[in-house]
Amino acid sequence: MERARYPGAMEKRGWDVLILGGGPGGSTLAASLARRGRRALVLERERFPRFHIGESLLPRSREVFEELGVDEELDRRFLRKYGARFLCGATGRESTYRFAESFEPRFHHAYQVERAEFDQVLLEHARKLGAEVREEWEAKDVLFDGSRAVGVRAKNLREPSEVVELFAPIVVDATGRDTLLASRTRRKASITRLDKTALFSHYRGAFRQSGQDEGNIQIVIFEHGWFWFIPFRGDVTSVGVVVSSSWMQQKQKGEPLEAFYDRTFARSPLAAELIAGAERLRPVSALADFSYRVDQLAGDGWLFVGDAGGFLDPLFSTGAHLAIKGGALAAEAIDQALRAGDVSRASFVAYEANVRYAVDLFLGVVQSFYAGQFRETLFEPNQRPTIRKIITSMLSGDVFHVDRRPPWASFLRDHYPAELPTFA
Repeated sequence: MERARYPGAMEKRGWDVLILGGGPGGSTLAASLARRGRRALVLERERFPRFHIGESLLPRSREVFEELGVDEELDRRFLRKYGARFLCGATGRESTYRFAESFEPRFHHAYQVERAEFDQVLLEHARKLGAEVREEWEAKDVLFDGSRAVGVRAKNLREPSEVVELFAPIVVDATGRDTLLASRTRRKASITRLDKTALFSHYRGAFRQSGQDEGNIQIVIFEHGWFWFIPFRGDVTSVGVVVSSSWMQQKQKGEPLEAFYDRTFARSPLAAELIAGAERLRPVSALADFSYRVDQLAGDGWLFVGDAGGFLDPLFSTGAHLAIKGGALAAEAIDQALRAGDVSRASFVAYEANVRYAVDLFLGVVQSFYAGQFRETLFEPNQRPTIRKIITSMLSGDVFHVDRRPPWASFLRDHYPAELPTFA
């Protein structure tokens, strides 16, 4: 596609990378590039702080936080999460997986974060390291010269008449579920059996465990899906439910979302008990059609990072983790491509393969959970220690095996193979 010409000013300021989106993926990428001496410009449509879900992090994201020098600040601000507790509403079974039980337990905890604050911390840290950040700037189009991305057309939302063309050797789409570039130039496909909807709010005074287990995410499984309970520092808890499309069809015409949400909780006495007497602090919100995949994660002069290149059901709190680790991997690939003077798709083949490998480890297990097989494994009463370690390692986010792919990961791939979508 030939690069279209647009009216407005042109900016060529020597940027190496234009990053569309300032969420965890975009801000991690910008910070990682800045540490390498690369000039990155982040365009973020909103003004931070702003509300977002995806509030439960995974321990292996802390590898990146430590490299960027932000882990101590996160530890100061947010509640530590040492594990995950699963409860079955139908049978009363429960099982807790503690991250210290993983194969490589260097990171014993993650964080439970209110995303408005967390995302702002990461974005400000990228700015502090040297990245240029423009909030309330919206990328409208990616500009191409033939098949190669060469820049973006962007609008200053505070000055709507200000439309400019910005240029750099590489453009990264980190716009999350907005999928700016994918919506225009790539093929997207829904992932088999993951046509789910999430309903969610925040509560004050919901039940939480005590002691070191206070920060555990609690997941309650019921006949139509599963509930999440994510405690924050203080007395606020994120409470949501992911349900099947068949249950969403039971929502009556004209029924308020809050009423349907409450009716969903009524189907699970165990989940309802965890919020008994708690105060709902936010209107109930919904996100539909959660899981999708994009056919290609990189091309000539462009890459996807995080949700822009695909999204998984949030069962194992994977969204922010895949964006953060993906942003760090993208920074390394981009730096090498710029040093070699080659920003063609060939320079990003390894990046795409590593991200696909990590996503597919999670995807196979998530699909098996909904099919029933992995759900039974979670609650196996005589579970072998090795199986527990495998599950715990996966729950810790230990899925990016760039240099060495351990046998336990092969076990997951063999026993819970991902069923991939077909692109039309």
